[in-house]
Amino acid sequence: MRRLSRLPALSKRTALRTLPALALCTATHSAWAQAADASSVQIYGLLDAFVGSMKRSDEPGRTKLLGSGGMTTAYWGVRGSESLGGGLQAQFALESFFQTDSGTFGRNSTDPYFSRNAWVGLAGGFGQLSLGRQTNPMFVASGAFNPFGVSLQFSPVMLHTWQPTYNRAVLGDSVWSNAIQYTSPTFAGLRASLLYGMGEVQDREGIRNLNLTLNYAAGPFAAVVSVQRAKTGPGFTATIGRQDAALIGASYDFKAVQLYGQLQRTRTPDIRTTADTAQLGAAVPVGAGRFLASVARTERKVTGSPGTQRTTWALGYDHFLSKRTDLYAVYMRDRLTGFSGSGSVGVGMRHRF
Repeated sequence: MRRLSRLPALSKRTALRTLPALALCTATHSAWAQAADASSVQIYGLLDAFVGSMKRSDEPGRTKLLGSGGMTTAYWGVRGSESLGGGLQAQFALESFFQTDSGTFGRNSTDPYFSRNAWVGLAGGFGQLSLGRQTNPMFVASGAFNPFGVSLQFSPVMLHTWQPTYNRAVLGDSVWSNAIQYTSPTFAGLRASLLYGMGEVQDREGIRNLNLTLNYAAGPFAAVVSVQRAKTGPGFTATIGRQDAALIGASYDFKAVQLYGQLQRTRTPDIRTTADTAQLGAAVPVGAGRFLASVARTERKVTGSPGTQRTTWALGYDHFLSKRTDLYAVYMRDRLTGFSGSGSVGVGMRHRF
């Protein structure tokens, strides 16, 4: 910004015309500065793209592609907060998924624009209360307790649990619309959250979703318990009206290696199906990166019909060029009952901003 003394001299008439504008700018800047002291807004996001050769065990052919979201589904967002005094804050978040390879918004054609999160809420000593479209804590938990995180391309347990093409065990979306969430403060390492998704079906108040999640973290140890009953969302049909799901997970960081484990169970009574999933994983720090390994096995039982088993394992290396940028390479092997095993491989880049 140039100093006023360096600006060209103004005529008396021009100066008089300029004074109201200058006064308005000064007042606006003063008000903005006062507001900035009590509030903040941030733009952020993540881009992820990979080159791969992909084939599920039950897939007829192989696909070579430049894909999006190898390790994390790409998204961008805006979030902010305003101090209301007395330790109380107003908060909001607007986040949209997009596909890095094509620039298309959303994970698929059915996604709303702000598909990852769209909520407003209050936070303070009591915890946080938020209203709107919000990420399901069970999805967060299943991603936190395996070394490949929330990858829907290369994390075996995430594929078994959340990916429709792998006949996912958990129905409903990883993000719930029309939801109310309360998250407690952390007491002695323990934090609780309750998410209530209003089904908004006329004259059918029982069509709703409910999740309760307890997280614990103390030093190198962390654990989670997440249970939910869902009745609306993707995967629910006229013949499938309810599903109960439960997850327990734990991790321990030995410095030389971090170990992960989780167990999941889903029951879908309308189609008499139970799915049990177990996952074991490890991450070994090496230089500026980590070697990753994980295996997941899902046993699906259907009353009156033969059951199926699916086993998927993955090995990878994630190398950080900086705090924001990493390169990764993964090999994954998948086998479903009645089909031969098949492998997938991918090499990609992820950047946070």
